[in-house]
Amino acid sequence: MELNWLGETLRYTDEGATDDAILFLHGLGGNANNWLHQRRAFAEHHRVITLDLPGHGRSTGTKVPFRLYADAVQAVLDHLRVKEVSVVGLAMGARVGITLAARSPRRVRRLTVVNGYLELPPREHERRVELYDLLLRPGGAREWAQLLLEGMGVSAHAGIVRGFLASADRIDPEHVNTVFHQVDEADQAEEFRGLVIPVQLIVGERDQLVPSSSTEHLIALAGGATITRLPESGHLPYLEDPAMFNRALEDFLHRQTGLWTARPGT
Repeated sequence: MELNWLGETLRYTDEGATDDAILFLHGLGGNANNWLHQRRAFAEHHRVITLDLPGHGRSTGTKVPFRLYADAVQAVLDHLRVKEVSVVGLAMGARVGITLAARSPRRVRRLTVVNGYLELPPREHERRVELYDLLLRPGGAREWAQLLLEGMGVSAHAGIVRGFLASADRIDPEHVNTVFHQVDEADQAEEFRGLVIPVQLIVGERDQLVPSSSTEHLIALAGGATITRLPESGHLPYLEDPAMFNRALEDFLHRQTGLWTARPGT
């Protein structure tokens, strides 16, 4: 499905039930297909919406700045006449969800942040900038992808590695670099601190992209958020262990249990 927005084409999916909507937002360089496991699992009892954010996947809009991504999401929700929705976002997608929730607390009833952060320690910030600036070098996209896979803690998952490298070959390196810097410069601490809806933070403890200090900063800003720790997962828990991720999300959406740590057999 597609929507014309500001002269760009936004591609989205709308599946499942007619109410109890969940919106999944991918990370930087990703696309709606990253959430296939969740789309299949949740569509039985929920309305499941995903989209390719501007300039990602099959959506046009590489010149659309990050600050307008929440506007694009809102346009899709308006088009679909979605009055209330739970939002689940990975990293950059979570940042989009934060802005959406801050603007529309009556529309966004819950927010799940997957391996998100709002600030990095200075040295880690320097390393992250160096990593994404590899995209501007000839042939740098493949080195960027390999280093990112190591940092995400998913190198042991052959299927994820293959899919990620295939996706890396299709991205627009300059676009991803530009959006990275725009996200990096966005100050959303007050937006996040001011949220008045239930918030869940899902933390893959093998994820080396998000330092523990950045996670603790987010937890402090979130106040009484539900903290879901996944000791055996890295940056992409929804792909690494979809069943466990889905249980943790379902638990938050319907029971809100507070601190939740994955254990064998849960």
